[in-house]
Amino acid sequence: MLRVIALTSRVQTLESIVISPQKSPPFQPTSFVQRKTAPPDESKHKVLGVVDGDTVTIETEEGSLKVRIIGIDTPETVHPFKPVESGGSEAVDRAKELLEGQIVVIHYDPDPKHGKWGAYKRLLVYLDLPDGRDFGLVMIQEGLARAYPKYPFSRQELYMETERAARHKKVGIWSDSSQ
Repeated sequence: MLRVIALTSRVQTLESIVISPQKSPPFQPTSFVQRKTAPPDESKHKVLGVVDGDTVTIETEEGSLKVRIIGIDTPETVHPFKPVESGGSEAVDRAKELLEGQIVVIHYDPDPKHGKWGAYKRLLVYLDLPDGRDFGLVMIQEGLARAYPKYPFSRQELYMETERAARHKKVGIWSDSSQ
């Protein structure tokens, strides 16, 4: 009986903290605060830098913003707990060639279930290159990225079919038959 009363008391205390009006917002660690807003869909942005083959930094009205390309996964080059993976350097080099300093158009996934922000506080977007091509699709076609169906997305079928074609042609990361 003592445990029930103690638990009830704790719940009531927590409820009073949450429900009571506060003069200043409660402290939130930086990792939980989203300081930037998502730019409009189909807006144009300059690519400031390439983090790796599937993550870049763009310029927005609020400053720089890290974005993760929807639907692709490239070999690791900057993961804190993994070594540089085979094909990672090539993916970064190609991403730099296609994107750095360029003006790109961002697109959000049209599926309302697909969020705009990823687990690591990166904006989730598709990128159109200056010539109108889909950056993610180009990376898959050239065998520098895999389709990434872990989180469903609207272009998934196209990306998966494009990956199958790249595997069949044995380009990029698929040139090694062990992949």
